[in-house]
Parts: sequence; structure tokens; C-alpha cells
Amino acid sequence: MSAPVLLPLGPEDAQEVHALESVVFAEDPWTFPMVAEELSSPRRHWVGVREEGVLVAWAGIALGVDADVMSVGVAPAHRGRGIGRALVEDLLRAAREAGAERVFLEVRRSNEGAQHLYRAVGFKEIGRVARYFRNPVEDAVTMCARLA
Repeated sequence: MSAPVLLPLGPEDAQEVHALESVVFAEDPWTFPMVAEELSSPRRHWVGVREEGVLVAWAGIALGVDADVMSVGVAPAHRGRGIGRALVEDLLRAAREAGAERVFLEVRRSNEGAQHLYRAVGFKEIGRVARYFRNPVEDAVTMCARLA
């Protein structure tokens, strides 16, 4: 299996990202205006994977000394092939190049697959946030990767 080809995403991709977000996170997707604003925001790095011209995965990070992973999603039919890992590794690379010292993220407590992936690329659990997710209501696990 070949490595996924990562492509930059921008405002012109907002409709596709929102449509995929609505599939991957059907229980609580970002609204279209939220997606469009993120893809247009300065100090952000967004990347995606297309197969046969169709967006199948995306990820984004807010850059700074403390960077924040904003979203990572892979279409269900494309999971288990290393796409998520390639996306997260790219976010860490972008954060490192932008001078970030730490990268933070929140993940659903029940999403053990994502937590396993994040641990595999260097994140460690540093806390919990009660009732962070709204639909369904669920605690978040806060994780951090130190880059310095």
C-alpha cells in the first residue's frame, strides 16, 4: 500500500470538507460557516487526501507556540490504511516548522482508536474535560505532544 498523497486545503474546499465532516462526525458536525472560517483563517494548516478526485480525509491545526489540532477525519471506508496517521504526522510537522513547542487536542473519551493513534505519534493524556462534547454529551480526553 502506497503512502497517501496529502494536499493543502483552503476556502475553496469548504463545501467538500463540510460534507465529509457531516458523514464522519454525523452526531455533532461543524456547521458550514465554522468549516469555511477555519479553512480561511490565518495561522492554520489544513491538509486532505483525495482518492479519484474525491476528498476522503482531512485534518487541520491552529498554529502558535501552543498549537491546537482542530479536526481530523477519515471517511469510514478509508480507515485502517494509515491515512489518519499520515495526516496527524503532517500536522505535527507543520507545527514544528511554525515554531510550536506543544500540540494539544481533545478527543472523545470513547474514541479509543483515535487515542491509540495519537499515543503512537507522541501524544500523552494530560487531563479530561467534563461534558466537552455536546451530542451525545461526553467527556474529552485532553492530550499533548511536546515538540521542543
